Amino acid sequence: MNWDGAGKCGGMGPYFWAGVFLLVCPGLGWAAEEGAVSVDRIFRELGPEGQSTIRILTTAATCPALVVDGQPRLMDLRVGPRLEPRDDHPGSIFPERVCEVTHIPAAASVQWQGRILPALNHSPRKIVVLGDTGCRIKWPGFYQSCNDPLQWPLAQVAHSAAAEHPDLVLHVGDYAYRESPCLASGCAGTPHGYGEDVWQADFFEPMAPLLEAAPWVVVRGNHESCARAGQGWFRYLDPFPYDPLHSCSVSGGTKEAPDPPYGVLLGDGLQWVVMDSTAVSEKKPRPGNAAVETYFRQFAQVARLTARSTQNWLTLHHPVLGYGYLPLVGYEPANYQLSEALAEHHYPDWTPPGVQLVVQGHIHTFELSRFEGISTLGLIAGFGGSMLEPPFPGWVPGHNEVAPGVRVAQSYNDQHYGYLLMERTEEGQWRLTEKNVQGQTRRLCLLTLNQTPVGFHCDEVFTAEKSSELPDSVGVADYLLLGEVHDNQAGHALRQHWLESLAKHGDFVLAMEQLNRARQAALTEADDKVQGPVVQSDPALRSMAEAGGFDFKGWHWDFYAPALALAVNQHWPLGATNLDRQSLMKLMTGKDPLPSVPLHWSAHQQEILTAEIREGHCHLLPETLLPGMVAAQLARDRSMAESLVAWHHQTGKPVILLAGNGHLRKDTAVPQWLQQLDPGARVVSVAVLEPEQMHDPKLVGVYDDTFEVPLQPRVDPCVALRERLSGKLSPPSNQKVP
Repeated sequence: MNWDGAGKCGGMGPYFWAGVFLLVCPGLGWAAEEGAVSVDRIFRELGPEGQSTIRILTTAATCPALVVDGQPRLMDLRVGPRLEPRDDHPGSIFPERVCEVTHIPAAASVQWQGRILPALNHSPRKIVVLGDTGCRIKWPGFYQSCNDPLQWPLAQVAHSAAAEHPDLVLHVGDYAYRESPCLASGCAGTPHGYGEDVWQADFFEPMAPLLEAAPWVVVRGNHESCARAGQGWFRYLDPFPYDPLHSCSVSGGTKEAPDPPYGVLLGDGLQWVVMDSTAVSEKKPRPGNAAVETYFRQFAQVARLTARSTQNWLTLHHPVLGYGYLPLVGYEPANYQLSEALAEHHYPDWTPPGVQLVVQGHIHTFELSRFEGISTLGLIAGFGGSMLEPPFPGWVPGHNEVAPGVRVAQSYNDQHYGYLLMERTEEGQWRLTEKNVQGQTRRLCLLTLNQTPVGFHCDEVFTAEKSSELPDSVGVADYLLLGEVHDNQAGHALRQHWLESLAKHGDFVLAMEQLNRARQAALTEADDKVQGPVVQSDPALRSMAEAGGFDFKGWHWDFYAPALALAVNQHWPLGATNLDRQSLMKLMTGKDPLPSVPLHWSAHQQEILTAEIREGHCHLLPETLLPGMVAAQLARDRSMAESLVAWHHQTGKPVILLAGNGHLRKDTAVPQWLQQLDPGARVVSVAVLEPEQMHDPKLVGVYDDTFEVPLQPRVDPCVALRERLSGKLSPPSNQKVP
């Protein structure tokens, strides 16, 4: 067993070294060993005039204290638990309390539970923009597969965006989407309604790394209206003080007025003006429409705010400079009611004076547009995770009016999940990058907002397509080895994409490191009893995995269940490959003789494997333990190869192995044994690596192909291992333990 590449938790299984590792590697269920602990949520947002507010959602009986510049500061209660649901929202309760503290200086050091909150940069140079992020479940016809990270990739989007280390995050609205009970397999077991459980599932849990990466500016969307998830909006995200009379707390309270517009001054003359467009609908207004009158007044307030700054970005949820497309309808203009309110003002540039850019959501797409005779660009960032719009046809400049007299002169649109990164250049311009789920660039644009006329230039990059598909060589492979970093969600999602693509073109045997070879008969018997089709949440699938020796405490079940479900539904045989824990312990402790090594095994290969295990344990283990660990690794690799060869010869089908990257190395691992056990067989080894591993010179050439995925945020396992081993083992003589 070994850790991949840079020595993180990539290639090791859950049985390593007398159970010590069970308490080290993150993301694989170790918390269950020490008791469940409720998770509090903490984030920082900017409100009117850039006021900084830190909020915590907690199930504790009282509000906690932060450490501000080394001194404790008690948080105030924003709103307490609500255990009685609204009459029209049955089951939607809020069992936690929301605490907050305001007016913390920008330069202050703020800590909580050992975590340092990101500093507030009043002149941000790197901004993440995203929106429309929740998993859409809406009767009668919208059932997004919330349990599939390829169909609802928000968690990976948040990880990738957090890895950008932004100064600020802007969310353009629509956070909670699970409105109806799930009537489809892909969202089985998901909460629904408008209560705390939906907000946690749709927003706080998947967004956790990005919430703690930078301060946020939040925009209210139509999903946060009082008729829908408005209660949660006012409890959690609304930037104004909590007002019980303006909180969507009353049954049927759907007519509450929107928040007033406010400005966030961001330095260097830039101001964001945030507008709450929740009160509008999609209908064309009649004379005297109340929403038109409301937003006529609000746009006048926006104009007063923009008059105080030289650069202004207006951000609201519903588009005023943008378009949608429906296959049976055609192009759709901006919101009718907002357009009517703007038309009554007769602004020369359609939007209030001084606005160079309008940042919007609501349409589930990326869209960037310039308009004839107007000095304002329109940007839509509604592709963060909720079910995307159908593909738009090719755009013809000037083809369509987005509002009366407002015609498109130039436009890009793209219906792929991801987020936007906006970076201020040294010349004072803004570089806008469309990123995909994995953080790779799809389109790079330069915005010219500080000159007249405003404009942009974009170059399409599409790195996602260049790096998402398996090489052609897999089509002729007898043995296809697909790697993983065990706790990397993006890597598992990418590999599942490969499996689904392969399933369209042939039959395979699926073999897994996570299944115990000694349990093969029980696994096959359980597999035969499963009546498909199945989904990953089916108890029968879990029982089958248990029969095969799957360790639910050691492996993250949600990462492997999709592959098992696919195999069952495709009628692929399932192969168990790993050695049982008892056999491994005998090898590692010297109770069993050392196993043989592959033919032509050299001292150099032995040292490579030893060095991997030494580095994988952070140089903290005594050298006397390493020979046993190397023996166990060799034995596991041979066991995997023997299983693959047996299945290939028995069925005549190509065999896919799912295993940690370390087992896929051509120089020291399973491929070495395959060459010996099945000479002449075609073996293809494909590793999934994190960025540090991709740039590790020691890994050059050890796989047939490599694919990069973003770093999975995790606690440094070396720190955790050092703490676990403190006092139990002596460190190596050449290693200092700080």
